[in-house]
Amino acid sequence: MSFDRRSHPLTQRLALALGTALLVTSAAHAAQATQANLANEPADVCPALKHIVDAADFRQLPTLAAAQLPGISTADDCHATTHAYDCHWHAHWQADGVVNDPLEEFGADIAACFPNVVHDVNTPARQHFIVTTAGRRVSVTASVQGQTELRLRVTR
Repeated sequence: MSFDRRSHPLTQRLALALGTALLVTSAAHAAQATQANLANEPADVCPALKHIVDAADFRQLPTLAAAQLPGISTADDCHATTHAYDCHWHAHWQADGVVNDPLEEFGADIAACFPNVVHDVNTPARQHFIVTTAGRRVSVTASVQGQTELRLRVTR
């Protein structure tokens, strides 16, 4: 029995259609996987943290959207005086395979957000940083309140 190397035009069209369908399906699956991975990523806290640390008066921050940390649902979750800003919220992200708990994840975010930061306390319940900005030092403390509640206290 010999094999004819010439394909029938119908066979060629069928192979082309099947290949195209597989390519489109693969691309759609890859896009869905990328979107799912992005949805599982914790929100970027740097813009809000920078806004908080740079504030001249912390009392204005609870009403500003730019200072709202991811996971904080209302302004009632944050309390402010002229020299202190104190927020608490429930951690909403899962361990990402690199960092195992929300406090460590949040501490890593704080350290990464500021170029002039000193991380001087690192315990399982508390992370403390000193951020040096234009002419002032700001104390940033992240701590655990219960199993899933985080607290951020920023003072100067």
